[in-house]
Amino acid sequence: MHKLSHNCLPKCEFACDRNLIQTIWKNGTALLLLFALAACNLTNSDSSNTGTTISKITNRPNTNLIGKTVTVSGEIEEVISPKAFIIEGDGFFNDPELLVINLSGSPIVNDSNIQVSGTVRQFSQSAIENQLALNLAQKLEAEFRGKLVLIATAITLTPEPGEVAEEPTPFIGKNVTISGKVAEVITPNAFTLDDDELIGGKELLVIGATDAINAGKTVRVTGKIRQFVAAEIEKDLGVKLQPDLKVKYEGRAAAIARSVEIVQ
Repeated sequence: MHKLSHNCLPKCEFACDRNLIQTIWKNGTALLLLFALAACNLTNSDSSNTGTTISKITNRPNTNLIGKTVTVSGEIEEVISPKAFIIEGDGFFNDPELLVINLSGSPIVNDSNIQVSGTVRQFSQSAIENQLALNLAQKLEAEFRGKLVLIATAITLTPEPGEVAEEPTPFIGKNVTISGKVAEVITPNAFTLDDDELIGGKELLVIGATDAINAGKTVRVTGKIRQFVAAEIEKDLGVKLQPDLKVKYEGRAAAIARSVEIVQ
């Protein structure tokens, strides 16, 4: 029988509870023990806080995360002020919500997907306002006092391609990271992105790819959203765009890529 992982014991909420494992061992139920260990491995394959979810922070709440730096992803549910917003998590029903205090200086877009990195703290409005020199909305004290919040130091907008293509105005001039499937390769440095969220939605034009990209590949694009004005794009990027590209996309949104990573 292999020894139990020390990393497993303190972290796995059910399968790796010490009392449970001792009881299982005394009763000789080896098969159940193996199941418990397998569940622990599945639950805690990554011991870092990079993949922490909103539900892991808000459910219980998990006070073990206080003072830790974490990264979570979700959708902006409500913008309270430029310095405070609520991000909705990853549950199927009654999605967990987390208050985020935005110290990053990065702009946000309501109802858009977002990735947030920061430090988990227990919310005390007076303490946070005094320490961080902020003036927060008064309603936060009654709603969030004592709950865990995230003091954000880095924010990345992660909208869907169709979201930007359909309603580009909130994203113009903003840096984003967008994942989607390559719908059409137009030129060696231009292609369109599609997603599964909007059936029949518009495809998003991406300009600035430097490596060969094949249609059907899923890619992650990091760059800035701009209004596609062909003359300005050609001048700024030093590229020559096809005439039909100019006609089809003039005035629409385009992602000017700094990097393109093939995901699969």
